[in-house]
Amino acid sequence: MRILYSKQDPAGTNVALRLSSMIENGKTGISEKDLVQIEGSLLYSDSIVKKIEDEFIIFASKHKSESGKPSFTIHVPGNWGKAEMGGKDREISFSDPVKMKSMAVLIKEKNKEMGADLNVTLEVDHHGPFCATPCAFIEIGSSEREWKIEKYGKIVGEVISEYEDNVKEIDVNEICIGVGGGHYCPAFNKHEFEGNVAFAHIVPNYAIDSLEYETFIQAFERTTEEIDCVYIDWKGLRQEQRKKIIGFINEYGMEYKRI
Repeated sequence: MRILYSKQDPAGTNVALRLSSMIENGKTGISEKDLVQIEGSLLYSDSIVKKIEDEFIIFASKHKSESGKPSFTIHVPGNWGKAEMGGKDREISFSDPVKMKSMAVLIKEKNKEMGADLNVTLEVDHHGPFCATPCAFIEIGSSEREWKIEKYGKIVGEVISEYEDNVKEIDVNEICIGVGGGHYCPAFNKHEFEGNVAFAHIVPNYAIDSLEYETFIQAFERTTEEIDCVYIDWKGLRQEQRKKIIGFINEYGMEYKRI
């Protein structure tokens, strides 16, 4: 495992400082060599991650939103359409849905245990970098105030330190692709955090109209696990969008469920 963070990013630096403290005090199996600081933005770090040889890469990052709602967010990087914030046009990164679920469940638990009271949510695949190694962003949001709070950095640091051991504690019956709904995955969060489903990739409704078949099927191919099913947020798509995505699913030969 490698943990990447940007020198420019106060949230990523916050997490790295907490991890360094844990390393110094012998409270984690992570070592300093697992922490990789970069100078520029994580979103444009394609050339750096391309050189990393490891089983899993975690991007410790800030999350910024217009609402400014305090949040922890988790997602796979990638672009269903044009690359407007790093990565490559119509290229999504590789995922490890079980490890990502472990992190999601763990951050939800620690958020409650440590009294952080932040919103915890998945996000759809978006922005760069393109990463051919299974990876995930884990983020503190959504304003400069939250990015620098030590407790929030500690929560993310502990999740990064413990998620591998937590994998054996979670029960996963289905590995799925999510399609539909908005950016913060309203129909899929409950299944990820409370159910037996692990999402490998999630396609938002706003990406469907321009989505190409060749890009969509990357969701099945760029994951460590075999996909069992596609979950469709039925009310989160227009009728013509449902028809398009079901056509893609049928062409690929996969089952789907309406939720």
